[in-house]
Amino acid sequence: MIEKEAAARLTMDQLHFIDRCKRFELKCAELYYHFARSFADNKPLSRLWSKTALEEESHAQQFAMAARMQGVGMSGVNTDLTKAMVSLQKLEEKVDQLMASTLSEVEALNLAIKLEEQMAVLHMSTIVIFADSELEKLFQAMMDHDREHVEALRAYLNSLPQP
Repeated sequence: MIEKEAAARLTMDQLHFIDRCKRFELKCAELYYHFARSFADNKPLSRLWSKTALEEESHAQQFAMAARMQGVGMSGVNTDLTKAMVSLQKLEEKVDQLMASTLSEVEALNLAIKLEEQMAVLHMSTIVIFADSELEKLFQAMMDHDREHVEALRAYLNSLPQP
């Protein structure tokens, strides 16, 4: 049994990647809280940003849990870690730029939709290979939330008066 559990653990590089994913989710939450404050005069939009930020924090907690488990229940990461780390770095730089910018509601929504779509692609391409089906369901729910974020942001954007 010990031998099987040891075989299920992830490498240090894979664990580092999972930690990096956690930090990125927190960075996105920070951006969405920034948008919630920036658009505080628009209560429905501010609530949408806050809700999305909370969900990103939840995603970060899932990655943190996976890191604490050190790969137990997982048998690998299905990605080129170097390429995935470069993608995360580029996304982090984009988030930093967005936080330093003054955006309109439409610009913020459009950029967040693009960011969420890129995150969904990253999550799909870097999916962890699970040995535990319950853990797999937890991460699948996170990917479903990425799609829901895009849908909610897009629905709000589409509800705005068109110029």
